[in-house]
Amino acid sequence: MARIILVLSLCAVFLQAREWTLRIGGMHCIACTLAVKKALMEVPGVRNAKVTFKNETALVDTDESVTLNAMQTAVARTGYAITSAVSK
Repeated sequence: MARIILVLSLCAVFLQAREWTLRIGGMHCIACTLAVKKALMEVPGVRNAKVTFKNETALVDTDESVTLNAMQTAVARTGYAITSAVSK
């Protein structure tokens, strides 16, 4: 019985995950990506962030509690802006 409850709990965690693709304007070096990644990882509920300056994007895995506004605020503190976002 305990195994079933554990499996159901794990499924609930994975079902609540969201994946965001963010376009971030103005990044041009590795230092930019590190600053943006750090800011995103400090948002409560962000599980992982992969930021690349070459195509100015961030792939962010979050739980359902994370809002676009929270990520925009965090990124804005680094001097960059999220110019578009898609959530899956």
